[in-house]
Amino acid sequence: MDSPSDPDRFTHLPRLLLDDTEHVITAPARWDRSDWMTAGLSVAAVVGTGLLLDSSVDRFMVNHANASWDRDAKAIQNLGSTPSVVIAVGTYVAGIAFKNPEVRATGIDTMVAMGLAQLLLTIPLKVVVGRSRPSAELGPHDFHPFNGGESFPSGHTTQAFALASVIAEHADIPWVSCVSYGLAGLVGVARVEQRQHFLSDVVAGGLIGTFMGKAVVSYNQTLRADWHSKVSVSFAPTFQPGGYGLSLAMKF
Repeated sequence: MDSPSDPDRFTHLPRLLLDDTEHVITAPARWDRSDWMTAGLSVAAVVGTGLLLDSSVDRFMVNHANASWDRDAKAIQNLGSTPSVVIAVGTYVAGIAFKNPEVRATGIDTMVAMGLAQLLLTIPLKVVVGRSRPSAELGPHDFHPFNGGESFPSGHTTQAFALASVIAEHADIPWVSCVSYGLAGLVGVARVEQRQHFLSDVVAGGLIGTFMGKAVVSYNQTLRADWHSKVSVSFAPTFQPGGYGLSLAMKF
């Protein structure tokens, strides 16, 4: 059986997707006290936002709606849909074209993180929670599990933050992180302005996207480091009667 660090996993996306899925699903079994505390605080942040701010923020958006905000929001929210997929695929292709492993890895991790965030958490939660959207005018507490709306959590925000967190983790440059998360945050604001989501919906989406992006990058970077540590390349001069040369040896 191939080891988890088999480089073939990084050239066959479905195989890597399965590896990362298993890692994410089993993650709680490896959490320590600080991880559980972070998870608890995240849930508290979503619940607290829902109880304290959802109604007032929605009313604010209704009372201050204008054509300019509406136009800008419609443009910005697109970053959480097809364009984010185009960015991920484009990054992957650019990494191959320019023979840049880090750029290629960023593209791979982005595609995996966005896919897992949507399939494992966001879409199932939408179905289970069944929250009505603000535009339905039913208030923030209208829930119909398995037979209701799709407001919670925000899929656009999830995708935007998955993209932002992967880029930030790979770049590890403060201004890149600020720009990435800032744009993702604007996607969430845009979805609230469009009355497609309450504030707690986008907070949840942002947390899901960020968690998934960081988890995928951390795990895949470990696999890549493990693989490279197992490969050594050495060169040595060779001398033979009538000539000389250079030998190359690779150890796995």
